Amino acid sequence: MNDEMQKKNQWVKKHLLEAEPNTSGPTTDRGDLPFAFVYDGRASNEVLASCPKKTEKHELDGKRTQHTFVWTDPATGLEIRCVAIEYSDYPSVDWVVYLKNTGLLDTPILENIQALDTSWPREPGLPLIVHHAKGSNSAASDFAPLTDSLTPGRELKMHSHGSRYAGRGGLPSIESLPFFNLQLGDHGMIVALGWSGSWAAGFTRDTEGTINVQAGLEHTHLRLHPGEEIRSPRIVMLFWQDDRMWAHNLWRRFLLDHYSPRPGGRPFAGMIADLNWGSYMNAGKHIEEINFWGDHDLPMEYYWIDAGWADMSLGWEAHTSHQIPDPSLFPNGLKPLADAAHQRGMKFLLWMVPESVHPAVGIGKEHPDWLGKPWTPAGGNMSFHGLDHGDQRANQFMIEHFSKVVSDFGVDVFRQDGENIWPEDTEPDRDGMSQISHISGFYDFWDGLLEKHPELLIDNCACGARKIDIETVSRSVALWRSDCQAWDFDPITNQGFNYGLLQWIPLCGGVVLAHKLSTYAFRSAYSPALVMNWPMTGNWITGGDRSTDPKIRWSNIDLDLLRKLLKEYLSIRPYTFGDFYPLTPYSIKHSDWLAWQFDRPDLGEGMVQAFRRPECLEMVQQFKLHGLDSATAYTVTDVDEHRGCEISGRELMEIGLDINVPDRPGAVVVTYKKVR
Repeated sequence: MNDEMQKKNQWVKKHLLEAEPNTSGPTTDRGDLPFAFVYDGRASNEVLASCPKKTEKHELDGKRTQHTFVWTDPATGLEIRCVAIEYSDYPSVDWVVYLKNTGLLDTPILENIQALDTSWPREPGLPLIVHHAKGSNSAASDFAPLTDSLTPGRELKMHSHGSRYAGRGGLPSIESLPFFNLQLGDHGMIVALGWSGSWAAGFTRDTEGTINVQAGLEHTHLRLHPGEEIRSPRIVMLFWQDDRMWAHNLWRRFLLDHYSPRPGGRPFAGMIADLNWGSYMNAGKHIEEINFWGDHDLPMEYYWIDAGWADMSLGWEAHTSHQIPDPSLFPNGLKPLADAAHQRGMKFLLWMVPESVHPAVGIGKEHPDWLGKPWTPAGGNMSFHGLDHGDQRANQFMIEHFSKVVSDFGVDVFRQDGENIWPEDTEPDRDGMSQISHISGFYDFWDGLLEKHPELLIDNCACGARKIDIETVSRSVALWRSDCQAWDFDPITNQGFNYGLLQWIPLCGGVVLAHKLSTYAFRSAYSPALVMNWPMTGNWITGGDRSTDPKIRWSNIDLDLLRKLLKEYLSIRPYTFGDFYPLTPYSIKHSDWLAWQFDRPDLGEGMVQAFRRPECLEMVQQFKLHGLDSATAYTVTDVDEHRGCEISGRELMEIGLDINVPDRPGAVVVTYKKVR
């Protein structure tokens, strides 16, 4: 990484350590700061040029150095503080900008706050290629990779502000993922935006070829009251050289090392979860289900209770708004279920929607003054009230309340569903303030839970992985990646999700339907987390069929096949935390192959997964592998045939590996291991 580290060091020196506000306008060699805003009608460069500057350097640990830069406007008391973290083990840097009113009066107007606003000099003959991906919009094509080429004079704009609640909320990963790989020939940088609300980004190339990049809050036009402070989105940049797929794998390693949850201070090691709708069984039957796994030598690590466990007698919107277990199903609460799971060596996962409140129950009944205006999902007939994380009284209450729920119920995984709904900006000259306060408070809420429960893992649901950004992935794992296909995940959809999403984030979950068990479907869901989902029957809002019997639901399952596949998954799961290489183009067509490679260079091992889809005519494909030691032989084994052969790393990379999938559809897993 010597070249990449050098590029990072040069960029940090030029744009942070030695940067001075550029008041002369854009040039081909800009050394100004990498963020921007407009204050009282003046560009931030002009404002900062007239402010005294203080700098501070602090070693956080052996791999991270924090640089803090502070400017204060002597006329109005506006303090601008940029906190940047430079990494010594990766060619990466991140920063957040804080704006605080230290004066006695309201500030002039702050607007167009851009967390990233920078340029790269033109490089003649090299197009700028922007690699990015779709978000999670409840479609089979969720997370599909996208590529746009920017020639001089072209502009590319992206955003994610979609919500069912127009004008009053937004989520960061519906229309687009907030991750971008900017490629100029054989080098470039990956840029990630850390903001769990509405954002926008723009990439332009002027007629001279200079590249301009902006990313930040979608709309801001506000004054700060005395003592108020707001923050920008976080920006994370990683510089790369030579190979784009190397860049994505360097990024995956970086996130695993620095931006991933560590429950109990340990890296997330994966999970197998048994997902159950809360209202479909009473406590006794849930406990039967918990015991069924161990009694039949079936590996299971987490017991998952989704929606339906609270009292629904007042309707769905009230059900989401209080944390009182339905007494007809759970007369002794949920703790006996958590205890039963813990006794069988499992952890307990519980679904909740913390921001949802209803005036008749829970927080809404106890604190009616915290309720905002009711809102109704588009096309729906239910009214909800949102709880605002930006209200510090309410937010602290939520931290204490849900911390008690975690303790009292024995929760190991806090599954947070729901969308962002912040109050409308009704005050003059306060556009954007409600969103900024809400999102900042949301981070405080999660951080408060994690501080009180260091062993806790957060499952970031948000109506199906719609809240993926660099801030959330550092605190949570998205176990349920999309609400597409009316909850009926087919294998090709799972394959597409893996292919698209795993290039950007290393941790997520794949879902396989227990009642549609097949080797092809099961292997299509292999990810760091594997979720066994049961079909929804009856009316899922009002509770459906509460007579579900674990013995009946398991009666048509091939337990021998399930046992074999679960143990196979556990044996190969460590590979899913390694480098990820697509071996075919992306496709969700039924007539195509799809294949990828997971490589663990630290172990000298890895695997290839290949899928022949139901309408694919070709039985054999050859794939060139990546990242191997050309001077070493590898034992290559088809896990179905249990026969290994030795092939040199050079041959595997230069000639390729023949994969034969006789079934249609069919899935093959081939492992490889260095010969010692």
